[in-house]
Amino acid sequence: MKISELENKIPEVSAAARVIAQAYGHTKKFAKHLVALVVKQIEDLTDLELVEFVGTKIGKLIGYNVKPTYSIFSQVRKRADPAMFEEMNNWILSDKLKGMQIRLLAQDSTDIPAFSRKDKDARKGHRTPSKREQEDADGHANEMFFGYKLHMICDAETEIPIAFYIAPGNRHDKIFFGKLIGDVRNRFRLRFDAKYLADSAYDSTDVREYLHYHRIKDAIAINGRTHRKSETPKDPDYGKRWAIERIFSRMKEVFGLEKNRVIGLKKVLIHAYSCITAYLIAYLM
Repeated sequence: MKISELENKIPEVSAAARVIAQAYGHTKKFAKHLVALVVKQIEDLTDLELVEFVGTKIGKLIGYNVKPTYSIFSQVRKRADPAMFEEMNNWILSDKLKGMQIRLLAQDSTDIPAFSRKDKDARKGHRTPSKREQEDADGHANEMFFGYKLHMICDAETEIPIAFYIAPGNRHDKIFFGKLIGDVRNRFRLRFDAKYLADSAYDSTDVREYLHYHRIKDAIAINGRTHRKSETPKDPDYGKRWAIERIFSRMKEVFGLEKNRVIGLKKVLIHAYSCITAYLIAYLM
């Protein structure tokens, strides 16, 4: 993102961050650190690079009158409630998508590697390697990983994430269907012809029954249950499911989701939510 674009967006984000910080018992001044951690992901910086970055004009816009110490951001991660960053995401979505009706929902998950094998909250899980990883490994890319998963539902037409949850890597994707689809229905308006797009991991009777009850058409791949290959739905909109893969790719390659450098679920939540906020600022604001 160009610096000029970032400068135009920071005042609005900072104003929301101050309200959220106070709601969680912090001062208005604490809000600048929340915004700085989001800027870190937008600019793909380390903590040390972030200290130098907020020493520029951008830092004054955020609220820094003097350059902070390197350790301040580690302290913020210890003191901040991850829900504060989630609130920032919800504020952006509510403000920018107000009145919008959503037609295509796509759900999937992506891995967030643990920074250390000593991370007690991280777990071994299964992942689907990207096409690039498969090509680089001659079709033998590792399907197991140690870390966390970002579970998400997006608007497949605008490629905007609208519901998300971070959990240890061993939790099955389908477990989070109820929470995420419930969040979507509670917070957004769905069109009368809304569809739900997902791969075979979400192929289950309870998922299909829920969607049918709420008049959402399902376009879910049929799981072969190890006996045969999964079947892709004939629905003409199913190909738009790849929108969520493109979102994950941008979050990893542009906004640093896969560059996790913290240990423990709480800090990983802050990292992941900051990446989502960075994405929303870049693509929605």
